[in-house]
Amino acid sequence: MKIYKVLPDLSKTRQMKIWHKALRSQWSATDIKWDTPQRITSNHLKDQLGRILTPVLMGEQAALYSVSGLIPILGKMSQVESQLYLTTWAVDEARHTELFTIFYDRIDRQPMPIRRFPAGYLFQSQIVAEEPAEWLAGVLVSEVMAKKLMEEFRRLDLDPILSDVADGILLDEARHLGFNHIYLEDRFSDLHLNAEDQGQGFALQLHRRLDSVLSHLQPVLDALATELKDIGIDRIEIFDKVGHEARQRLDKSILAGRRHAEGKQKASQLAEAELVGA
Repeated sequence: MKIYKVLPDLSKTRQMKIWHKALRSQWSATDIKWDTPQRITSNHLKDQLGRILTPVLMGEQAALYSVSGLIPILGKMSQVESQLYLTTWAVDEARHTELFTIFYDRIDRQPMPIRRFPAGYLFQSQIVAEEPAEWLAGVLVSEVMAKKLMEEFRRLDLDPILSDVADGILLDEARHLGFNHIYLEDRFSDLHLNAEDQGQGFALQLHRRLDSVLSHLQPVLDALATELKDIGIDRIEIFDKVGHEARQRLDKSILAGRRHAEGKQKASQLAEAELVGA
């Protein structure tokens, strides 16, 4: 067994702040009042929602798997602050998995199996990576997609429980996106200080990574075209918004890292990092 450090450094103060914020912000499925009367009474709407929530539940489970796999990798890289934070990210994804599993029971429906929804499984498989920055570039698409869908569920207010779940998940997603920005900003600041051309090459690599994952999102939305339209979600608008925000967030992380290395701006604070690209 490789021991990375007996006494971790823990000097990356911004990552430690978001770690402590995550610890203070934990909540549970038991905090939800599941006995609240349903607003969804139509069997047709329940069928539609069961299909629409399939990639959501799938995404939470896939994220739990990929986050958990990165925790030991960050430990071996002695990036202990990031490792600590990802333990809370894994807890978040586990909580979201439980929440949607219980919600499926609430509406008495099942998610679509892989044979009926291969696009969803293919999309999630594209995100897994063993290089932390590459994973963060890919997971940007999934996290921004989750954010946009939760905003839509809150806007539509189809069911009080679904709205409450969306509210809680949006707070979690803000932290995830804030960490994404801080980690990549630090990474590109270091690259620019040590080898500017290497930083430019890595930026192109991450953009290609993001675009590759994004290209697999369109078939997911197309497969749910009828369901999304019927409940009032414009799939084309959602896809455009996800692509725009994900690219904007990645661009701003790269630029912030370079400008910080050049002494032209201070490192982003946590509140700023969470709002980048929003």
